[in-house]
Amino acid sequence: MYEARKLLEVALNFEKAGQEFYKSNLEKVNQALAKETFKYLMEMEAAHVKYIETLIEQLPKGEPVSVPVDDSDKTFEKRLTSQALSEGTYTSDLADLSILRMAYLIEKDFVEYYDRASKKLEDESLHALLITLRDWEKGHVAIIKALMEKIYEKHSLDLGFYG
Repeated sequence: MYEARKLLEVALNFEKAGQEFYKSNLEKVNQALAKETFKYLMEMEAAHVKYIETLIEQLPKGEPVSVPVDDSDKTFEKRLTSQALSEGTYTSDLADLSILRMAYLIEKDFVEYYDRASKKLEDESLHALLITLRDWEKGHVAIIKALMEKIYEKHSLDLGFYG
């Protein structure tokens, strides 16, 4: 129980930091699609914060934890891929790309954390919960990667380090 609480508290801290990252960079990105993506991800991280806070409250009570079904990332990613980038300059798109790279790395760190943390738990329901959180973050990685690829294609960039 103690280890599960510690793992969830770290996760909560990460999710709050992710939410703050998107909030603080929302106005810094230039592409309208990047702004829309950051707004969406900020809201998703806020939902993760609430969810993890609820889990932490339920732990000492021994209440069963439920894994919510959420496929909003897939819906958002489909919408994202169907939309075109706005006519931004090469310089402004590169500035966006720098911020998107940071977001990409943050989300990949979340995926890795949840994957490793899930392996430390013996409780099957908590293990499944962390796997669900990991999969949500994988969805965020895919969304950000798709947006970065749009910028790469727009400017015929081949950076080769996102595969």
